[in-house]
Amino acid sequence: MKKGREHLIHVSDFIEEENGRLIIHNEDSRVVKDGRCITYPRAHSDAWWDHAQLLVQVDKVISIFEEAHPDCVALFVFDYSSAHASLAPDTLHAFDMNKSNGGKQRKQRDTVIPMNNPCPKVHRKPQKMTTETGKAKGLKQMLKECGFNVEKIKTQCLPVCTFKNDTCCMA
Repeated sequence: MKKGREHLIHVSDFIEEENGRLIIHNEDSRVVKDGRCITYPRAHSDAWWDHAQLLVQVDKVISIFEEAHPDCVALFVFDYSSAHASLAPDTLHAFDMNKSNGGKQRKQRDTVIPMNNPCPKVHRKPQKMTTETGKAKGLKQMLKECGFNVEKIKTQCLPVCTFKNDTCCMA
């Protein structure tokens, strides 16, 4: 059937070994907390399932898991979904950055330079992802702050970055 002629239902749930579904039930075996989300996507109704809804659900599911299994560590495995490629609006993502500061790139959250950075003098230093004037930093400035020489490196490999070495491109 064509979409829109009938009602659609989308169910997103979490399965766990002990109960089958990730739930908390009371002494009467009634479910009191449940990680399942059900939506009915269509025009003039629920929105289509997206990463924002998944992130809200995952926050809820983590608290349910921690209550149900206080001395355990969770491992979440997701089946293939377009939500896997979704990122929060301020996620650090080199392929969404311009070479230079400003322009039509989104602002990304501040970060801390990691310990595996090749330049030890900047390990664990905070890095602002905006300039003093509030513009989003570009790849060139960000990498210079991390101790990289980017003068003769292209911005991105096209059509796809092969990630074969640390100097193939700025991204």
